[in-house]
Amino acid sequence: MAVYNGEKYLRHAIDSLLAQTFTDFEFIIVDDGSTDATSQIIQGYDDERIRFIQNEENIGLTRSLNKGLALAGGELHCEDGRR
Repeated sequence: MAVYNGEKYLRHAIDSLLAQTFTDFEFIIVDDGSTDATSQIIQGYDDERIRFIQNEENIGLTRSLNKGLALAGGELHCEDGRR
């Protein structure tokens, strides 16, 4: 997930993802150079599934999502078990 100045809805979005019944996931959050309390909100979570990346400056949604994707360490599987 990439976020820029999203403090208004960020806590709700994170809580919603963490409350899912499927729990075996890596949650990469890229703060795209926010100037509000976004990074403090993310850092306030103590959950091993969250991986926090902070851009020094705003690079845009697409580049931030690609950055997070490049750092993803999980494997993707189809419903039938194929990778």
